[in-house]
Amino acid sequence: MNIQLQENDKVTQKLNSWYHEIRKRNIEKSRELKAEIDLYMQNIDKNPDLALYYALLEFRFEYLIGHLNIGKGSFDKIEGLEQSTDNLLSYYYHFFKAMYLAITGDYKLAKKHYEEAEVKLQHIPDELEHAEFYYKIATFYCHNQQYVLALQQVDKAKEIFSKHSDYELNIGYCNNLYGLLCIHLKEYELAEERLVSALDIFKKNEDKHASLIGRHNLGFLYSNQNLSELAIRHISEVIAESPNNYRALLILACELAKVGEKDKALNVFETGLEISNDLKNIEYQHHFQILKGIHLDIPGEELEKLIVSGNDYYTKENLYEYIQEYNEKLAIKYYDEDNHMKASRYFYLGSKANSVNKERVGLK
Repeated sequence: MNIQLQENDKVTQKLNSWYHEIRKRNIEKSRELKAEIDLYMQNIDKNPDLALYYALLEFRFEYLIGHLNIGKGSFDKIEGLEQSTDNLLSYYYHFFKAMYLAITGDYKLAKKHYEEAEVKLQHIPDELEHAEFYYKIATFYCHNQQYVLALQQVDKAKEIFSKHSDYELNIGYCNNLYGLLCIHLKEYELAEERLVSALDIFKKNEDKHASLIGRHNLGFLYSNQNLSELAIRHISEVIAESPNNYRALLILACELAKVGEKDKALNVFETGLEISNDLKNIEYQHHFQILKGIHLDIPGEELEKLIVSGNDYYTKENLYEYIQEYNEKLAIKYYDEDNHMKASRYFYLGSKANSVNKERVGLK
């Protein structure tokens, strides 16, 4: 019995170390520790709390090395295990489930789990875990189009990470997120400054994975500035290393269409849509269908069906920026087709969404 307890303590310590390396974004060390821990699966499977802890960290590790490979069903293994009354495990469950729900486009439910995790976090003294939570919820607010809230949270995260000498990569990720937020707020000069700063940190640490994320956001910046050639160059480098990166594929398809490469754009749209379908990612299924229709100049009535369907999802998840953008594109399409009644309707709906969005973003 004592031997069993000692073995379990040893496994718990290794699991703790694994999470600390995951939290530091140390992919290679995380891989090594996972390989070591996998040798203890017999012990892990016999203990419900260890089994849950391992499954949670396995998900978090998979999220670290390829968050865009996370799709519907990626949390099923954890849901099939006996849940724990332990505060730390309960915190991890809600925290990681929130991350899972957000990456798969279920933002409203993700917010509920972030709130549950935040309650549990108050009983965890580790300030680095608080920083990790602030960073991840800032990422959530960014993708849920609440940019001022995101800025507040990422500043809190960076302040804590800056106190610890071995968390330089985390500071780089904070700068990267800050740059992404500046893109959404159309502060392009500041965005480029922060993104380049992040990329410098990633290169200094020889982290290829992080560097691709930084390069992706630079491509996104240039696409927002209509610098299509620059955007295509950066995004193409990302896709060469990460061919299933549906976010990068969406940017590339749109930029190819802008420069008149319609056939190439169509192929990329189709590839991205296929990946989104495989992952059951509703948000990006709508993005690919709508933007393909816009850039390939389909008739207004066909485009309207796609946008109305997307509006239902975007309204449910409070993504009013997309409602504004797509309704205005449809309005212009109908205006060009001399359908002024429908053009007026969709300009109005776009304006209405813009008002709601300004309140949520915090710019009103």
